[in-house]
Amino acid sequence: MNRTRLFSVSVLILGLQGCAGTAQPQKFVSVSPSQKFEGGYINITAPNSDGWQLVQSPTGMSFGKAGPASNESFGAQVLGFKLAATNTPQEFEALIIKSAEKDADPSRFDVQQMSFKYSTERSYPCIRYRSVVQDNAPQGLKGPLLLESDGLYCRHPVRQETGFAIIFSHRGETLYETLRSEAESFIQGVQVPGK
Repeated sequence: MNRTRLFSVSVLILGLQGCAGTAQPQKFVSVSPSQKFEGGYINITAPNSDGWQLVQSPTGMSFGKAGPASNESFGAQVLGFKLAATNTPQEFEALIIKSAEKDADPSRFDVQQMSFKYSTERSYPCIRYRSVVQDNAPQGLKGPLLLESDGLYCRHPVRQETGFAIIFSHRGETLYETLRSEAESFIQGVQVPGK
C-alpha cells in the first residue's frame, strides 16, 4: 500500500471549523440530504441529514458539518488509494491493520478502542473498522476530544490494484449515541456501479 495513511484518514476528518492540515484553502459546497454523486469508479450518496458540506480532493470526497455543541463536528469520507495484491482474506486484513498501525500518530491520538474485521457483506474483499481515540490536538477545536469512527475499507472489484475507504466519524466531548446507525446509512450509500 502506497503510504495510504488509513488511520490518519479516519481520524483527520474534515470539520467545518477547520480542515486537517491542507496547504491550499478548501472550498465547501452545501449538499442536500442523500444527494447522489455517480461515477464510473464508485457511486456516493451524501449523508441523510441537513447541514453537510462537501469538499472534493484528488483522492476522494469529504463531507463535514458542525455538531450542535460548539466543540463538535461530523465527517463522512470516501477516499481511494493504491493497494498491494493479497491472496487471502487474512492477508488483506493484515495489510489494512499494518498500514493503520504504521500511520498512527501516538503524540496526537490515544487509542481507546480499535477493531478490524474481515467482512463478507459485499461481493469483494472488505474490512469493517471501528475506533474511539482521544484527539489531543483537534484542528480548529478545543481539545482533547473523543473521535469515534466507523468505516469500511474495500478492494475495488474491477480495479483491483486500488481500494477505497468509507468512513463516518464524530468528534466531540462525549460519544455520539447514534453514530453506528448514521455511519451504516452512509456506508450503504457508497457502492461500486454494477456490483
